[in-house]
Amino acid sequence: MASMAVALILGWWLVAASRAQQLPRPSLSLHPSQGVSLGDPVTLRCHLPRLAAWVWLYREGGWSYTKGKMKEQDAAEFSFVSTKREHAGCYQCQYRVSWAEEVSVESDPVELVLTGAELVSRGNLVVAVVRGCAAVFIFGLGVFFVIDARS
Repeated sequence: MASMAVALILGWWLVAASRAQQLPRPSLSLHPSQGVSLGDPVTLRCHLPRLAAWVWLYREGGWSYTKGKMKEQDAAEFSFVSTKREHAGCYQCQYRVSWAEEVSVESDPVELVLTGAELVSRGNLVVAVVRGCAAVFIFGLGVFFVIDARS
């Protein structure tokens, strides 16, 4: 009896896994596709090869957004009204056709690169200047001792 239960569970799992493989991969696009600065609006659009009721957007690092609709859709949009540094990164989406079916595989990753994100905060700028001055001072001392040792 126990072996029959194991066989049923294994069979159910194999059927579920084969359904997931049958769902085509979605694609993800970024709008605008480049030149996004800190504070600019940006939209990530998940294009679905089949009409879907639920769509997930994942960001590398673990968090996600879920978008569900009462009616099925062929695309889902996730927008940032004003981008922040923490929005930069790689994103993927996936979808579910209905509650009875499995979730699709994830889309290929899309990277949101923010221009202006490389700006250094004032605190970091102070640290960089102090380190630079210290390096110049230590280098100067080294040169002084080398010249002093030769004379």
